[in-house]
This record gives sequence, structure tokens and C-alpha cells, in this order.
Amino acid sequence: MKKKIKKIQIFRLIIQLILFVLSPGLFILAFSGFKSIYQMIIKGDFNFLQAFPSLVEFTTVIIITIVLGRFFCGWVCAFGTYNDLLHLLSKNVFKINFKVNEKVDAVLKYAKYVVLLLLVVLVWSMGSKVLETTSPWDAFAQITNFPQVLSDYTIGFILLALITIGAFFIERFFCRYLCPLGAVFNIFSRIGILKIKKPTDKCGKCRLCTNNCSMALSLYKVESIRGGDCINCLKCIEACPRNNTQLNVFGENVNPELASSVAIVAMVGLYNLNNLGAEALAQSKLTKQTSTSVSASINNTPQKYEDITTSDASNASTSTTDSSKESSTNNANESASSTTINQSNYTNGTYTGAGTGFKGGTTEIAVTVKDNKITNVETVSNQDTPKFYSRVEREIVSEIISAQSATVDTISGATYSSEGIISAVKDALSQAKK
Repeated sequence: MKKKIKKIQIFRLIIQLILFVLSPGLFILAFSGFKSIYQMIIKGDFNFLQAFPSLVEFTTVIIITIVLGRFFCGWVCAFGTYNDLLHLLSKNVFKINFKVNEKVDAVLKYAKYVVLLLLVVLVWSMGSKVLETTSPWDAFAQITNFPQVLSDYTIGFILLALITIGAFFIERFFCRYLCPLGAVFNIFSRIGILKIKKPTDKCGKCRLCTNNCSMALSLYKVESIRGGDCINCLKCIEACPRNNTQLNVFGENVNPELASSVAIVAMVGLYNLNNLGAEALAQSKLTKQTSTSVSASINNTPQKYEDITTSDASNASTSTTDSSKESSTNNANESASSTTINQSNYTNGTYTGAGTGFKGGTTEIAVTVKDNKITNVETVSNQDTPKFYSRVEREIVSEIISAQSATVDTISGATYSSEGIISAVKDALSQAKK
């Protein structure tokens, strides 16, 4: 019997490899976006429009997941691709065909909710640093900087090695049992419009759909499946010798090649659209912050900032011969001094600082200071991955200007890129100090 060419799986592998190269850190940025949303909600300061520039990845992925299901996990996620490549290697080269007992598999799949709960409670809610260097995701996202990753994320790298071994024996090992982002998507994907329909009355006893499922779902027991642990790999559709397994939208069977193409185009298109909107909002936010800073300095309005204070804005007014105005300025200085954490006086100008970024590369940042305020932060040069760096830069710069401080959090999965920007800004500010 001639072996059937699995066109969908060839197409899927091509898409996976392309996105693995172009957007390797997308999965960790999406999860970082989910973390940001959660923390803003519990702090009571959630504003979607203000937060949107830092939530592009999560917003894109969650919309597609709600509408179409987990195409992100099955087709886009770099860590999922990593698991798939390991399985292909183990199956075709080493001929490993290990199967987990169905009941054991069902129980182990709850483990990812435990992982998510630990992160939410310990790290996001309580601020614990105990898991800071233990993330296999962070280790994987920066694996090209191997010596540094091995040093900074030793436990994370060990866990990554264990996950790699697990993926050799169990297809999509991490996705099935440990992925916290998968736990989130499992919930949201259940209300989508797309489902896999498989009437059991037309089935034989082969169970090929179940045996070929990347997530080991018991498809032979159900009439259809929508979202949940299904990652829309579509293996079950190509495996069925009776063409009984079909992709279904609003009760109508649809061509799986066409549906998967539409899903990927929709995700890429929505991502780029969101990026454009995020850049516009970020620029608008930057302009507003700059305008507010200048206005505050003109009106001698004391404000509370970390690292950057209003003392220069007040001092600028002391050149006037109006003694009453000078007295008012001094009072403003005293008031500002009593409420700021760290006082610093900066000389107006633009200063260029350097920091060490991804793979030990140099990141140069130009920081503009006016009236003791950070009014602009701009990259002069960097040696990071351009597309990935631009996303990190936008979020970190926005945080620095918003906080008027270089003391901001790094982005998980982009620690080195973040630290390169932050340290360069600190270096520039050190030059600006009087």
C-alpha cells in the first residue's frame, strides 16, 4: 500500500520552522503579557489602552485562540516546535515509540495547572524570587547565549535538559504536562468556532486518530472536540483512512488546508496590526509624558519620582530677580525633597550610555534630560536580534519614562536584552549628574 503524503503536516512543519527563526521568543512575550494583565488587575490600576503596547503578543494570541482554537500552540510556538523536532528525531532516527498509559496521561495533564498556580501565587502575587532563575522557558529563549545562560539559569537549564529527555520519549511532553501558558489557552479555547468532528458511528476500530494525536487525546471516545488540550495539529484528519475526521466551522465541514492557512494569515496579520497600534499608542504616551514633564517644570509643580526629581526645574527659576518667586521655588524644592526616594540633580542635555545586552553585545542608548526629567530614551546601536529587540525596547523605554527611573523590571525571556537597555540608561544618567 502506497504511503499517503501528509501535505498538512509538511505545510505545518514549514510554518513552524519559519516562525521558529523569525519569532523564537513570541511564546515567552505572550506569557509575560498575561502576567502584566494579572498584576495590573490585582493592583487595581488596569488600563488596557495604556497597557496595550506591552500586551501585543498576548492580545494577538488570545484573540486567535478564543476564535479558532490553539493554532498558536500547534503551529507558532517555538517551544512547541522544539518538542516536535525532538519527537521526530526520536521516532524516525532512534525508533522510540513510547506510550503513556491513558489514565496516567489524563492525571498528569493537571500538573500544568499546578505550575500556573505556583507562578501566580508565589511569583506574581507574593513577589517571590525563588523561581527567578529556574525557568526552562527563559533558558530556552536565550539558549544561543549558552555560556551565560548556563551560569545565570543553572536550574532552568537543568530543567530544560530534563524536558528535552521527556520530549524524546513523550510527544509534546512539556505542552501536555507542564506548560502554564497551555493551561491558560486550554480554558479560553473551548468557546471557539472551530472544532474537529468525528462521528463515532462511522468509525472502525483502528484508533488511528487517537494514536496520531500529538496531545494523546482519546478521540475514539468522542464525537467532536473543540479547544481544550487540542492544539489543532490536524494529524487526526490526515491519519483517518475513512476521511471520517473533519474540520468543522459553524456546522459545516471545511478544507483543513484552507482553514489552517487562514488561521496563520489571521494571526500574522493581527499581530502586525496590533504592532502598528501599539507603536502609535506608545508614541502618543511618550509625547504626553514629555509634554507633562515640560509643563510641570514651567509651572514649578513638584512631582514624586524615583531617581529623577523636580529640583532642577525649581533651580531654573532661581535666576529671576523676583524674590517672592525664589522663595516659592525653594519651598517647592523642600517639599519635593521630603517625598522623593533618591534625589539626583541632572544637567540638561543628551547623554549616551553603554550596557551589555544579549550574547555580550553592546547596547548604546541616548537619554535626553530636560529640567531634571527623562524626556526621551532612544537606541543608538545594539547587537541583539532586531525584531525581538524592538519589542523589548518599546516596553522597557515606556516603563523608564513612565517611572522616571532606570530601576524597572526586566522582561522574562528577554533578560539580557532588557538589562542591556537598563544598564545603558543608568550609564547615561550617571554622566548627566551634576
